[in-house]
Amino acid sequence: MKYIRFTGSTGYAGTDYEEYVAFPDEVTEKEIDEYSYDLAAENAETYEYVARGWGEEWEDEDDRTIYYDDAMDYCYWEEVTKEEYEENE
Repeated sequence: MKYIRFTGSTGYAGTDYEEYVAFPDEVTEKEIDEYSYDLAAENAETYEYVARGWGEEWEDEDDRTIYYDDAMDYCYWEEVTKEEYEENE
């Protein structure tokens, strides 16, 4: 098994996340990257209101694109030990 810790944020206070996931040994870095991207996109979607305002719409598509691009820049993953994974799952 490979044990991975994912972290990220949208860049706004209070939007940080951390998740530990166990993958089979055969998992590729590309698959882990895709999982990381999906987590970041889900987190960004959850906190869109922080960037655009509660009940507000994006001023234009460029603002939305910049927000999501920034969220992708804040996502990371690293392989951890089984013990660290078990302590945090």
